[in-house]
Amino acid sequence: MATYSQTNIKCNDVQTVARELKKYMRIGREKWFDNRKPWFYVPHDENSFDGDNLTIVVSKIDSEDWVEVEFDFQVGVYFFDEILKLISKNLNTEILLAYYQTTSGQGRLAKFKNGKLELSYYEKYRYEVIIENNVRTTKSNYVADNFGASGSDIELLKNTKLDDESLIIDYDLINEFYKAEGLKVDSGKNIFSNWDYLHLEQLKK
Repeated sequence: MATYSQTNIKCNDVQTVARELKKYMRIGREKWFDNRKPWFYVPHDENSFDGDNLTIVVSKIDSEDWVEVEFDFQVGVYFFDEILKLISKNLNTEILLAYYQTTSGQGRLAKFKNGKLELSYYEKYRYEVIIENNVRTTKSNYVADNFGASGSDIELLKNTKLDDESLIIDYDLINEFYKAEGLKVDSGKNIFSNWDYLHLEQLKK
């Protein structure tokens, strides 16, 4: 089982993005690490305390021009939309969101630009078995949202229809989405030899 969760903000400064997040979310402690610890602010051996908060990981690893933010989507894949709209407006920039749960195949791609949602594609998990005329049919994920997909440069997205059975989101499509939207991964540059991850504590109460 694996989950890919990354929100890319076109901005070249981690602290600028952190300040924007603090405007709209209840943020507690902050800590820098040289590696990613996605569950740092929940109770575990390295960080025991009474609480059940979430961790937001902010970094600038993949590209010189983009900041990566990893949210915990246990509250839902649309929970951060209004915040991302506001950040994209405040910074006059673009934000790309990609979420993919390999076990269920459920996933979402979204693009925010200058305060507006321009694209949102969501494949929702639904498993059902239909028996009709002694024929067994199994259905899995379906298109629950394809807002703006008809204008995409990606044919797979452009041709989607709401409520159709669909399993097109995977790592290849995520990379194609990034490329189509101008996100260039250049992690091989020397400036990224010392990777830093800013961990923000998202307070639930």
